[in-house]
Order: sequence, then structure tokens, then C-alpha cells
Amino acid sequence: VLVVGCGLGEDIASLLARVGPEGEVHAQDISGSMVRHVLGAIEADNLCLSVSNATALPYCSRSFDVVFHFGGINLFGDMRKSIAELDRVCKLGGQVVFGDEGIASHLRGTEYADILINNNALWGLEAPLAMLPHHCTDIALEYILGNCFYIISFRPGAGFPEVDLDVPHVGLRGGTARTRYFGKLEGVTADAKARLASSAQARGVSAHQLLQEIIDTHLPPLASTAPIEGSDESPP
Repeated sequence: VLVVGCGLGEDIASLLARVGPEGEVHAQDISGSMVRHVLGAIEADNLCLSVSNATALPYCSRSFDVVFHFGGINLFGDMRKSIAELDRVCKLGGQVVFGDEGIASHLRGTEYADILINNNALWGLEAPLAMLPHHCTDIALEYILGNCFYIISFRPGAGFPEVDLDVPHVGLRGGTARTRYFGKLEGVTADAKARLASSAQARGVSAHQLLQEIIDTHLPPLASTAPIEGSDESPP
């Protein structure tokens, strides 16, 4: 287990108890005085401490089963980079858990939230879900301590979520998610779209199938893959 931003080490004793003598707890903080306090307060052969920056953790990638942080990330110099580091040092299939101040979204605008945010502006921050790496899986968000603190957990993944973008759609429009995205035609009038849909329906095929048939029948194949002059893909 790695504790990022351990502070005075309030969480370390319970983590040592959970991992047992066979496990290890590593803890870091940017403050040398904090780390020295932990060193003097907790004696354990399986506790390793480090003075380091959360934006550049001194650990090999995919080293830890669990990476934990609570209370402080809202004030880190680069939150996105720090979250990326939490992800980097966690094993694939492991778990990252972090949290800090941030009132639950459904309470925003209430007197309860306004009073607390007036007392501590950090409670007005949103949970940074948009800063998670794209490959994260099993993402969970919960709120604790009066719904004033967010807890985000996720598992590092190996790549983008896997979705088959080429599954044919059944229906009048037809096509796939990929062809619908990359196959947009510029300057097509509403009348032309309606005529295409009407003709496709009369033939019992999708608009995508009919349009592909028209192109294959009436337009010659491209001689090369070079961009068409004057198109958005042609070089300046």
C-alpha cells in the first residue's frame, strides 16, 4: 500500500494492521517535518517513508496493490498530474482511492452548502472526475462526513474502454457508430436527406446501404489515398 501525502500519519497504523507483517506500507509527503514526525511516532519494520512530490512519485510504475490519499489533493500544485501519478504507480487491477473537500453535487445551491462553502471555500470544489486518466475502470464516487468530502476510487486499465464501433445498426438510417461519425457529408440539404430516406425505405434497405450503393455504382474508385485538393485534409 502507498499513502500519498501522509501528513502526520493518522491512517498509517490502521493500514499496517490491515496488511499484516507480510505486507508493506509505503508513505510519502512533501514535508520533511511531517515524515520525521511519522518516523518518530510509528515503529514498524514494514513501513517505508519518503520525502517527495506527489507530481513525481519516486516509485516504479505499477508497484502497489493500493494507492491511497485523503485530504490535500485540492491544494496540490498540479492536481491532474498528481492523479496521473497515483494511477501510474498502482498495479493493473489494483485500486486507487483518494478524496478531499467537495460538497456533493445534489446539495449545491442549498443553504446548507452555502453556509459551509462560506466557511471554507474548498468545500465548493467539485470532485475531479474529469481529471481521471482515460483508461480508468470501475470508477466510483461517494461522499462522506456530511456529504462534504468526495471519495473517488478506480482501477488502472490498459487502454480505452473496448466497444465495437463497427456493429451495424438495424433500421432506416443504418451504418455503424464509426461510419456515422467519419461519414458525414457537408452541404447536404434537408430535401436530399428526405429523398434518400424515402428511396431507401421503398427499397427495404437502410439509407447507409443505399448511399454506399450509389457511390460504388456512379463514382470511380480513388486512384490513391492522397488528399483531395481543396479539402480540409489537403496540406496548406
